[in-house]
Amino acid sequence: MFSKMNLPNKLTMLRIILVPIFIILLSIPGSWYEKTVTSEPNMYGQTTTSVTVSPLKTVIACIALVVFIVAAITDTLDGRISRSQGIVTKFGKIMDPLADKLLVSAGFIMLTGLGIVPAFITAIIVFRDFFVTALRTFGADNKKDVAAGLSGKIKTLFQMLAITSGLLQYIIDSRLGMFAFIKQSTLMSTFGLLVNVVMSLTLAGAVIATIWSFVDYFLRFKDDIDVEN
Repeated sequence: MFSKMNLPNKLTMLRIILVPIFIILLSIPGSWYEKTVTSEPNMYGQTTTSVTVSPLKTVIACIALVVFIVAAITDTLDGRISRSQGIVTKFGKIMDPLADKLLVSAGFIMLTGLGIVPAFITAIIVFRDFFVTALRTFGADNKKDVAAGLSGKIKTLFQMLAITSGLLQYIIDSRLGMFAFIKQSTLMSTFGLLVNVVMSLTLAGAVIATIWSFVDYFLRFKDDIDVEN
């Protein structure tokens, strides 16, 4: 099957294959990384407990970041190649948007599970993707152009940047979430502060762009919604 595909469709399939790899890398239990050491009671009966984190955590998180970036690059490449060479297939029309949604949803869901991204942001993004998929289906049934508009492209850009910076935040300090720089800037390195600022702003931008895109698609296809058949 793979050998019969054109290059854009191969890139789409590669993106789909990379999604479960990305999920597995970020799903490795924290107990694999951490080692808890408890001291012997001192003369006052007091003990101290410390937790050390293995460098393996950073290595695996960095690999997950690379996997995500490679997957995001394939998203850009397959679109450009398709447009430049005039390649349009049914497989691409169906699987390319699906691959994008799988990658973005996986990124936000995993970062929410890791405590980096607030759950409500992930809920908004996943809700928009499901709803817009239905709207595009109605539009396609009526032979309308369902290609991504400006709002969709800006939404995707903010989402990709938010996930990338969120993964960097997880690598640097997994205890710090959105807007942590406001109250904890003195505890951050210069690079860590920059990453948290970028992550916070791109997450806010992703929410705004996602809502904008949702409204845009709804206005485009609301007249195509068929409630009778």
